[in-house]
Amino acid sequence: MKHGLFTRIIDRVVANARVIRWAPEAVALVGIITLGVSYFAFQHFHRERVAALNDRILSQERLLADYRIKLKGAEEPATQVEKLTSLLAETRKSLREAKSTLASVENRSRDPRRLYEDNNPIAMTQDPKIDLYKKMITFPVVNAASILGNNKVYEFHDWKLACGGTQLYTMIDDGAAREFSYSPLTCKIVGNR
Repeated sequence: MKHGLFTRIIDRVVANARVIRWAPEAVALVGIITLGVSYFAFQHFHRERVAALNDRILSQERLLADYRIKLKGAEEPATQVEKLTSLLAETRKSLREAKSTLASVENRSRDPRRLYEDNNPIAMTQDPKIDLYKKMITFPVVNAASILGNNKVYEFHDWKLACGGTQLYTMIDDGAAREFSYSPLTCKIVGNR
């Protein structure tokens, strides 16, 4: 049976080959029509595929444009943050410089004619008489912005002084500021600054 089926297929192919040999134009025409239909079918399929890809590209380009707009909106705050960060750094630098300047002002040289309390000038002196043997300083005239206390320690040059022994002062009021004038003021050197 297998042999019969195979023989029939071969007979059929041979019969068709005889027909093709007698009518080659018809076979060529059928081949050309088949190729043309196949070409147009593939072109149609290809156009649909290209159109779908173009739609996808347009959609991606719209998304990209939206992201660029959003990114541009995000760049402005980022630029502001960057500017504020640099401004903060400059301010910190200025603060450090101001602190170092403040420290140098605190350690500045003192006026040798003034009395100080906690590094603040509080009184102006004139012609002090210094007796290092007795550890005493006598100021013939002292003008102070406030009343000098008996139990307070003041600074003059490199010494610490305890001034007292006199409660006599004259108040000078010129309308702008009050001033207290001591004449004389005696102070004892109690140590070094």
